[in-house]
Amino acid sequence: MDYFSEIKTREIAPQLEDIKSKIDNNLAQQSPGDTLPRETNHHLDLFFDALENMRDSGGTVHIAYFGDSQIEGDLLTADLRSSLQKKWGGNGVGWMPITSIVAGFRTTIGHSFNDQWNVTDVLSKGKRSFPLGPTGQLFQANPGSSVKFWSKYGHYKKIQLIGHPKTQGDWELSFNNTTIPFHWPDTLQPKYYIDFGKVKTNNISLEAKSGNAILYGMNLENGDGVYVDNFSFRGNSGTSLSQLDIEMMQALDSIIPYRLIVVHYGLNVIGHDVTDYSNYQKSMERTIQHLKKCFPNASILLMGMTDKGYKDNGQWSSDPTVLYLLHTQMEMAKKQDLAFFSLYHAMGGDGSIVSWVQDSIPKLANADYTHMNHRGARVLAKFIDDYLNRSYIEYKKQKNASNP
Repeated sequence: MDYFSEIKTREIAPQLEDIKSKIDNNLAQQSPGDTLPRETNHHLDLFFDALENMRDSGGTVHIAYFGDSQIEGDLLTADLRSSLQKKWGGNGVGWMPITSIVAGFRTTIGHSFNDQWNVTDVLSKGKRSFPLGPTGQLFQANPGSSVKFWSKYGHYKKIQLIGHPKTQGDWELSFNNTTIPFHWPDTLQPKYYIDFGKVKTNNISLEAKSGNAILYGMNLENGDGVYVDNFSFRGNSGTSLSQLDIEMMQALDSIIPYRLIVVHYGLNVIGHDVTDYSNYQKSMERTIQHLKKCFPNASILLMGMTDKGYKDNGQWSSDPTVLYLLHTQMEMAKKQDLAFFSLYHAMGGDGSIVSWVQDSIPKLANADYTHMNHRGARVLAKFIDDYLNRSYIEYKKQKNASNP
């Protein structure tokens, strides 16, 4: 859908000060009496409740981090995952898709596969016989299809294979010089997944022997704790999340406990000089309502977009229309009762992307004045981690006040 065909473009300057004022008022309301943003309205309570229960009783808590190229290759999510696991336990990347166009770019896990997979995604044309997975993809195997994962940071002790139960195939899973033949689906386990029990390995291979089973991914864990699952899709505006199948996502949630959903988009929505994002807002709010049905036990955090540059007469500056989309995102969060965090303001606001490219040594963003490099992504992850820490402290304070 082309939202920009319906968007009205207007003069920016007369409205910009008004938009800035509205944004400042929104930020002040979200974190009253404090210049540092934090969640004060209980929008993250489901997530924090789950962390408390995990701390007391063990288990895992997963964060589904949905985003576009800003998080591709585990950018940002790798550093956020590392910080959270230092505090809450866990080791490993969590969810991995079967194939990936950025497998060679990702540094947190080794990932290779052959070309025998048929991949369908949100951009594929034609009617689908089976729902897409959380990455917006499904991977149909053919005899000989194979994929390998190898850890760069310790072992995996849990291996879960996720697929569609109405497809079939014979497979071999290999690790530690051991090969396990199995049939998909396993009639002795709940539909949508096979849990291979207690293992300890840093190298996993999967190969299809027969059939055309449809797989979605593997969940790779090492111990109790927090896992941040990277669900990136290049060029995505976020509205494609409305294509997620509710029944399947709820089944997935029963396997992998998602208690925080992060929605991080904007780069593929913004257009220079565009000031009216009302059509996008309507579509994205329907998407948010859909996500609530898919993950009824999770908090949702809407991430306000980063700063983005615009070149005029040879000079780079912040694109002022970022503020119009940011204000739209704030309004979405308010109407849908979501937690909200503005990366634009965390970066430093107006002019920050130019500074991150031209002034920072070493540079924190790429020369497109849009995407962060690994160093910049690490800084963004620190902003988000600090926001979650402050929000957790607020959660504890309010909880203690209500239970003196």
